[in-house]
Amino acid sequence: MLRWLSLRLLWAALTLLGITFVTFCALDLAPVDRASLELALRSEQPGAPELSAVNREVALAKLRIRYGLVDSKTLEPAPVHQRYARWLANAVTLRFCGPGDDPEEFRARIRRAVPVSLQLGALALAVALAFGIVVGARLGMRPSSREDRIVGGAMLLLTGVPDALVATLALVLFAGPVFDLLPVGGLDTWAHYVMPVCVIAVGPGVMIARFLRESVARAASSPFADNLEAWGFTARERSRRILRVALAPIATLAGSLLPMLVAGSIVVETVFTIDGVGRLAFEAVRANDHAMVMAVTLLTACATLFGFVASDLLHRAVDPRVRLVR
Repeated sequence: MLRWLSLRLLWAALTLLGITFVTFCALDLAPVDRASLELALRSEQPGAPELSAVNREVALAKLRIRYGLVDSKTLEPAPVHQRYARWLANAVTLRFCGPGDDPEEFRARIRRAVPVSLQLGALALAVALAFGIVVGARLGMRPSSREDRIVGGAMLLLTGVPDALVATLALVLFAGPVFDLLPVGGLDTWAHYVMPVCVIAVGPGVMIARFLRESVARAASSPFADNLEAWGFTARERSRRILRVALAPIATLAGSLLPMLVAGSIVVETVFTIDGVGRLAFEAVRANDHAMVMAVTLLTACATLFGFVASDLLHRAVDPRVRLVR
């Protein structure tokens, strides 16, 4: 067990290195010069002096040195691996803010956003599990029935609908000209949670339902179910025992649900103007704030990798036959 956990943590650390390096390179390849962008924003402020061509180049050079984009002595572009190594050294000591940023204000933005996203994610996961287990178990007990074909077809259709479209349809139907039943913007009352939580839960809920439907149908047609009937168990007792056996593989699905929850939160928090980690990441990309993008990427990657490890441990807990091997 200890050896397995050590190897998984090593794998997680290497995966984090890969994720952050690829993200860092992708940001570096973006056709946006952060120094030019900041200088343009400064020039648009009221009362900002108009810079000559020479002063503009000097200001750009200072900003590029400040952000580590160029070498301070030669003014040549710094290699991407050198800048990534500098970021990694700062990340190890939990210093994520960029040059000139207020560290306390930077951390405060993340502290304000994380609890909001955790609330939405936890509620969405609870709704997805409730929906998936109820629907999946019912359809699995009635394979190839009319209900199974209709509901299964509807769930297959939902898997191809992007979260942005689901969120937009929810806004039009329940907060727009059609019904106007639910509020939008922020999380002030319980009614504000209904649409965001349900939209985030759609994808994971459908995945759980389809996965459990197959698992229950397979268990119901196995010799195990025939033995239960031969032993004289009632239909209710047989269904309960079959469901217990079919639920065990759901633990392995838990880790793959976290990326779906994170991706859904980015869309939902942006559409419904909720100040969570998803919207924080979206605004950071729009503002070309590399420091915040890297911090959010590292945070979500750690949560996802932790989910994969936790799902393996949970599967071992619910099914003693499973052995954790390297």
